Amino acid sequence: MSDLLKRKYNFSEIEDKWKKYWDKEKLYEFKFDEKKPPYVVDTPPPYVSADHLHVGHIMSYSQAEFVVRYKRMQGFNVFYPMGFDDNGLPTERFVEKKYKVDKKKISKSEFIKLCLKETEKGSETYKNLWTNLGISVDWSKTYSTISPKAQKVSQWSLIDLYKKGHLYRKKMPIMWCPKCMTAIAQADLEDQEDKAKMNYINFKQKDSGKDLPIATTRPELIAACVALYVNPKDKRFKDLVGKKAIVPLFNYEVPIKTSETVEMEKGTGLMMVCTWGDQEDLEKWAKDDLDSRPLLEEDGRLNELGGEFKGMKVLTAREKIIERLKQKKFLVKQEDKVRTLNIHERCSTPMEIISSQQWFVKITDKEEEWMEYTKKLNWYPKSSAKIYETWVKSLKWDWCVSRQRYFGVPIPVWYCKKCNEPIFAKEKDLPVNPLEDKPPVDKCPKCAFEKLIPEEDVMDTWATSACTPFLLRELVKDKKIKKELFPATLRPNGYDIIRTWDFYSIVKSHYNFDSIPFEDMMISGHGLDEHGRKISKRLGNYVPSDKLLSDYGADAIRYWATGATLAQNLRFSEKEVKKGNRTNIKLWNVGRFVLMQTLPSLPSQERHFQKGTFDSFGSPRSGGWGFSAFDDMDLWILEELNETISKATEGFEKYTYSQVKNEVDAFFWNKFADYYIEFLKYRLNGDDKESKQAAVSTLFIVFLNILKLYAPMLPFITEELYQELYREFEGKKSIHISKWPKKIKIKQKFNRKEFEKAIAAIDEIRAYKSRNGISLGKEIEEYQLKTKVDLKKYKEFIKGAIKVKKLI
Repeated sequence: MSDLLKRKYNFSEIEDKWKKYWDKEKLYEFKFDEKKPPYVVDTPPPYVSADHLHVGHIMSYSQAEFVVRYKRMQGFNVFYPMGFDDNGLPTERFVEKKYKVDKKKISKSEFIKLCLKETEKGSETYKNLWTNLGISVDWSKTYSTISPKAQKVSQWSLIDLYKKGHLYRKKMPIMWCPKCMTAIAQADLEDQEDKAKMNYINFKQKDSGKDLPIATTRPELIAACVALYVNPKDKRFKDLVGKKAIVPLFNYEVPIKTSETVEMEKGTGLMMVCTWGDQEDLEKWAKDDLDSRPLLEEDGRLNELGGEFKGMKVLTAREKIIERLKQKKFLVKQEDKVRTLNIHERCSTPMEIISSQQWFVKITDKEEEWMEYTKKLNWYPKSSAKIYETWVKSLKWDWCVSRQRYFGVPIPVWYCKKCNEPIFAKEKDLPVNPLEDKPPVDKCPKCAFEKLIPEEDVMDTWATSACTPFLLRELVKDKKIKKELFPATLRPNGYDIIRTWDFYSIVKSHYNFDSIPFEDMMISGHGLDEHGRKISKRLGNYVPSDKLLSDYGADAIRYWATGATLAQNLRFSEKEVKKGNRTNIKLWNVGRFVLMQTLPSLPSQERHFQKGTFDSFGSPRSGGWGFSAFDDMDLWILEELNETISKATEGFEKYTYSQVKNEVDAFFWNKFADYYIEFLKYRLNGDDKESKQAAVSTLFIVFLNILKLYAPMLPFITEELYQELYREFEGKKSIHISKWPKKIKIKQKFNRKEFEKAIAAIDEIRAYKSRNGISLGKEIEEYQLKTKVDLKKYKEFIKGAIKVKKLI
């Protein structure tokens, strides 16, 4: 007798058993098959700088994996590798905090060793979680963004951009983080509301000494002022244009110019332009070729232009300068103001603009090309394309791809010390580290000078992770197979990195290959705590993932994760997790019921049904069960099953896994468990052999399809029941490589509407029993039916299904 009948549902035993089995059988390893269409998943490589993982991590990676398992059952040749983004500021900051070290006070090689040590630990932490969660990754195909293979691909990409004229180096004003001490890109910024003071400060007209009040929230930049601007239509200031103003405290002259972009109603109508406070400063500085007075150092302190305020950080300088303006009677008044700051997303430090020499990828002059990709890609949901479009329209800066960091992919270039000519590495030598490796030539190819200096900067982490669509194919050796793996099929990620990872991947694939990087984009939201707050280590508002898994099991947690709709956040709900556990227990108990019915009802040689016997219901093949037809209740549940299969398939094709869960739940709990199983009990206990065999046949095949419909979402419980009940029948070593359900051909005719009236009659009697405290299993003598139903046809069915002796 099967062991299933002896045991209670124990998720920890089941999960441990099947994790080992899947690993032993190498069930998810990619094996190229020309007969199967490839399905390539470019999954986001997570940052490995994390000690604790939580439901937010679980949610985002589970949702993509639901689709992966579905595609595998659909017969696709799934290529599902996993990467780890282990270079960049998050790792550096994590290491600095954990080891309490200042990377500027230890050697670069020592710091990098610590980073490598932590990334190895972090990768193992993620791998353990994904394995325990049942994420069906091919662990023989993994990469890290700091590995030699990834470095080679990303360095090649950069060299290719340079050769094609899309990469350039220039000293210019750039966005800078004074805390991280590195250049940052527009995509690295977040908006943050800030309470500030609007300061009204008097400049003086040079000739007349007349007060010229300006309004600014950044008085610390007065020493960087290079001009005052007015709107040419503003009659108040028409006599000032072309004249000079004297900068308060610092006592130097600046011109008064005009620009139609100056808002006459804003502030005083006089605008102070500094080098550089914001985008408007930059635009006017560049357009009118203004002088430069770069005031801020890389660490955010004022330089010698700040005079007595030299060496002060921005906030301190602001406070001291306001004090001095008050003393000198230059400060007219102050007003409270709420402004929006651009902060560095990694450390929440306000961005500054300083002059620095950096490498840039051209993006601002290609808006039309970037916008075309909204049509070339399949967006799920379609509304997420708007996030991409809004980002493209907002681009004001070219993509700065150089960073002043320690732990990153080196920029593969040397410079001539005499003429500053860049000399890139040769492709055959990649990957290279200019600080350790010799340059590809002995002297400058431009001026023949023999002294070459290595680049010290590394790449922006997005410049490496943006290569993943064509990095994945490097995980296989066969050139023929590589061609099938790019572009990727699916890019699943959160809406917050559409403007970074997705956009930059599009830029790289467009420039490097003139190709889309992937076909489908599945956009998810974030996991939130039960109060709707973002989960964070600082708030401590989460349960560690390992505790969740030990308390509830992987299937129950995955069940909760199916609740999110595309691109929407999902609150963690213990109630939904427990509902997932109840679903597992219900499946377990129904599986035991199915086994108990099939064991005694079949001749021994028919225990697992002959293959193909039930390809079309209503026409059993010879050698099968030996009955001639199905009852209407069998045909009804089969039609309901067919509808569920259609809706679930449609849901997975559109990546709406929450729709799939809802449809399958409704069918399993309501139609199958509450109705069909209850309906057929009187047949199973009756004397009609053919009716009993038809019931068991339908029960068996419908439950098989239910397990398959649940399998992508609940992989462990479905595997356990499949192995016990159906492995010998289907001849597959796992439900996860079995065929996805298809609609069953039903050749028998029946009137579904009339049968549903019979169900309504049963519902009426159920309600009567419930109102009167009568057990559903207790037979009542007589009942006068109000529901109109064909009693001639369905009288015995109703009486048997709801236990009534006499129906009137």
